[in-house]
Amino acid sequence: MFAEVKSALPVSGDDYDGQIISEINACVLDLTRTAEIILPGSVSIKREQQEINNPDYEAGGDEPEKIMVWVVTDNSTMKDALIIAAISTWCNMRIGNPPNYEQLLRAYNTLKGQLRLSKSYTDYGQDKGVVRICES
Repeated sequence: MFAEVKSALPVSGDDYDGQIISEINACVLDLTRTAEIILPGSVSIKREQQEINNPDYEAGGDEPEKIMVWVVTDNSTMKDALIIAAISTWCNMRIGNPPNYEQLLRAYNTLKGQLRLSKSYTDYGQDKGVVRICES
């Protein structure tokens, strides 16, 4: 899921990976806590430093030089296109200073509203949010 969201953003390289992960997590909280949306999958992304052999090392008998690099590990099971679209829109709105911020905000709120109205993403039809009429 991380790669899908990142590819929708106007960034390149790894400089924004930490911020992208933070914004993905913030959006998940916004969707699940404020909009009470039930996600059809999990979001589990982490960024950590790992030691690797220097890819620029030229073989010469000594042990290869080790360098530290940032690695993103995405163990998310989220595949839902509408949720990923909402998260991508949130990230586009929150990373950098987009000139179309208001348009992105409206698009995100529209997507969030669509999710809230769908039985597929809520449990409102189960025991809350729905007025039930009983016949006697």
